[in-house]
Amino acid sequence: MASGKNHDRGILFATPIVLAVGSYQFGLEIGVIVAASHFLGGYWLSPDLDIKSAPFLRWGVLKFIWLPYQKKIPHRHWLSHAPIVGSALRLLYLAVGLLPVWLAFPELSQVQWSGVNWSKAIAFLVGVELSALNHLLLDGLLIPLPLGVKQKLKG
Repeated sequence: MASGKNHDRGILFATPIVLAVGSYQFGLEIGVIVAASHFLGGYWLSPDLDIKSAPFLRWGVLKFIWLPYQKKIPHRHWLSHAPIVGSALRLLYLAVGLLPVWLAFPELSQVQWSGVNWSKAIAFLVGVELSALNHLLLDGLLIPLPLGVKQKLKG
């Protein structure tokens, strides 16, 4: 399993590649959305939110949001570390967690979402999932990593 620093390095290394490939394939606007959500996913929506990790600590005063998640989801459980399921669960958990804020401040519903469409929403979701796959790859959970690579990633 990779260290937190190596997970961060992996996100920093891959984000420009995600930007380049996304922009080339789908245009600059979609490429930026995919790359930004890849970075956001790696730094703040990591599968390691199930422990007191660097992504957890980055939430600052809002990290309390993730405490119930940590109590219910064991570390490296399939609900946090499975492709698609883990990202979907974290995004859904965050949405439900922020629902009281939305209800407490009804003026937030006045925000105009005129620029959002399905392709942008999907680009966001793809970027978050790519960051999770990056994480799982570095942890050796997608494909087995040679022992030497595992040892190097740990530290």
